[in-house]
Amino acid sequence: METGEFDYINDEFSRFTGYSIEELNQMNYWQLTPKIYEEQENKQLSLMATKGSYGPYQKEYIHKKGHTYPVLLSGIKITDNNGQEYIWSVVQDISQQKAVEVKLQEAKEKADASAFKMQLANDSAGIGVWELDLNSNELIWDEWMYKLYGIKTDKFLGAYQAWENSVHPEDIEDAKVKLEAAINGTGIYDTEFRIIRPDGEIRTMKASAEVVRDDTGAPISVIGVNYDITEKVNTLATLIQAKKEAENSAKAKSAFLANMSHEIRTPMNAILGGLQLLKNADLDLELKNTLNNASFSAQSLLTIINDILDYSKIESNKLELEEAPFSLQEILDSVQYDLDSEVSNKGIDFSVSTDNTCADSWLGDLVRVKQILLNLASNAVKFTSEGSVQIKVTEQIYNNQEAIQFEVIDSGIGMNSDAQQRIFERFSQADTSTTRKYGGTGLGMSITISLIKLMGGEIKLSSELNKGTEIKVTLPLKHSKITTKHTKEKSLTAPKLAKFNILIAEDNRINQALIKSFLKPTTADLTFVENGQQAVDAVKQKKYDLIFMDIHMPEMDGIEAQILINEFDSRIPVIALTANVMKEDIEYYLSQGFTAHIGKPIDINNLYGLLHQFTS
Repeated sequence: METGEFDYINDEFSRFTGYSIEELNQMNYWQLTPKIYEEQENKQLSLMATKGSYGPYQKEYIHKKGHTYPVLLSGIKITDNNGQEYIWSVVQDISQQKAVEVKLQEAKEKADASAFKMQLANDSAGIGVWELDLNSNELIWDEWMYKLYGIKTDKFLGAYQAWENSVHPEDIEDAKVKLEAAINGTGIYDTEFRIIRPDGEIRTMKASAEVVRDDTGAPISVIGVNYDITEKVNTLATLIQAKKEAENSAKAKSAFLANMSHEIRTPMNAILGGLQLLKNADLDLELKNTLNNASFSAQSLLTIINDILDYSKIESNKLELEEAPFSLQEILDSVQYDLDSEVSNKGIDFSVSTDNTCADSWLGDLVRVKQILLNLASNAVKFTSEGSVQIKVTEQIYNNQEAIQFEVIDSGIGMNSDAQQRIFERFSQADTSTTRKYGGTGLGMSITISLIKLMGGEIKLSSELNKGTEIKVTLPLKHSKITTKHTKEKSLTAPKLAKFNILIAEDNRINQALIKSFLKPTTADLTFVENGQQAVDAVKQKKYDLIFMDIHMPEMDGIEAQILINEFDSRIPVIALTANVMKEDIEYYLSQGFTAHIGKPIDINNLYGLLHQFTS
C-alpha cells in the first residue's frame, strides 16, 4: 500500500489491461488509474483503513493502447508476517455489461420518447385508443375516446355494450360484422361509422384495429383506434355535390353551345347560300366587290362559330381524336382549294411540295390534321400581302416514331420576340394593331396548339419582323397499311342528274328555296316535303334515287323518318341535312343509318362533290 507496486497478477488481469505480467511488474497501480479518480480512490482507501475492505465500486482503467474502459473492484486489506500491508483485489472488466446497459438505456429512452411522441400525435390528431378484452368483455378507453364520444368517465360503464349503444342504429350491424370478422381471422377491421353523442350530435368515426392472439392463435384482445372524420366526410359530400353541379353545368354549356350553333347556322345557311348563288350573277365591278366582302365576312363569322365550339370542347376535355386511314395528298389538295380564292385575290405565290420519300397513307384524325394545316396556312396567307407562302411536307422520326412534318413559310409581316411569345396564348394575337387590321379572335392558334398537343406533337416558330415567319409542326402518326381512297370532297360544277329523282325533307321555306337553286343546274327531278312523316309517305308512293333529310322537323324528325324509310327500302341513300355539325352528332347520324352528312350553312361545292360520289 505504500508504493502501489504489484506483488501478484493473474493472466486475466494482464489480458484486459493489455500489458504483460512482466510489464506490470515494472509498473505501479496508479499508472492504470486516470487522475480523475484520485479523490474516489482516497475515499476507498480511507474506508479500507476503517473497515478492512472496500467495494464493490466502479471506475476506469487506462489500457495499454491509451483508451479507458470500465472495471468493477472489490478488495480487502491484508498484512504479512512482517507487518507489510497489501490490498488484495478482485477486478472485473465490465465493458460488455456497460455496453448492454447503454443499449438498454437508449432503448428505454427511445421507448419513452416514442410513447411521448405517440401521445403528442394522438393529442394533435385527436386519436383515441381502446382495448377490448375478449375474455372479460371489458372495454378500456383512453382519455381521447371519452372526448370523441362526448362521454364523461363517471357515466361510462366500461363495457362493450356502452360502445354499441353509442353507434348510430343504421351503422351498428356493419361495424359489428367487421369486428367479428377480424376476430375470427376472416377480415380486417378498418371501417367508418356514425355515432350519436349524448348531446344528440352525430359524428363520423374512422376505426381500425388489430387482434392480439395467444401462442395457439386464439384471439385474446383487440387494440384499436378511433378518430373523428366528420369534417372530411362533409367536405367530400360537398365536393361530390360540386362535381355534380359542375358536370351538369358542363352538360348545360355543351347543350347550349350545340343549340346556339344550330340556331346561328340555320339563318347563316340562307345568307351564305344566297351569296354563293349571286357569285354567278352578272354584276358590275362595284357590286362584285361588295358581294365578295359580304361572303368573306359571312365566312369569317362561321369560322368564329366553329372556333368557339372547338375551344369549348377542348376546355371541357370533350374533344376526342379519331384514328382512321387518310390520304395526306387529299388534305393538301383540300387546303389548297380552300385558300385558292384568297391567294388569287392577293396575287401572291402559293406552293405545296411533298418529299418523295413521304408516305401518303396515315392513321389519324383527317379533319383535325387538316384543321391544323389549314389554320397555319390561312394565317400565313392572311398576313402576307406580297411574296409567297410555301408548304413543305416531309416524313420525320419523332420520339422513335414516324411522323409528318409540315413547314409553313411566308414572306409576310413577321413578328418580334414579344409577339412570338404572345401568339401561343389564348385569345391573343401579335398585337392590337394586328387585330384591328386583320381581324380574328386569337382562338384559331390556341386551338391549333391544343390539337398538336393532343396528338403528342410539337410546334416550333421562328420569325423576324417584316421578314416573314416559318412554322414547323411535327405530328407523330402511324403509317396506314390500308390504301386510302381519294374522294373528291368538292366540285366546282354540278353533276348532270337528268332522270334522277331527289326527295328533300326540309321545313324551312328559305332553305327549300336555297336548295332548289343549288340543285337546279343538276336538272334532277326535285320533290320537297316539310316533315318526316311526309317523307315516309312520299317514299311509299314514288321511287327516289336520293333523299336529303333535315333532322329537326315537326310531326316526325329526320332520324325517325330515316329509320322507317330504311325499313321500307334500304337501298335509298339518305343524307342528313342539318345545322348540327359537331363530330359526335355526325357520328350519331351515320350510326343511325344515314349515308352521309351535309352541314348547314351548305357549301355548294361540298354539295356538288357529294352528288358526284353518288353518280360516279
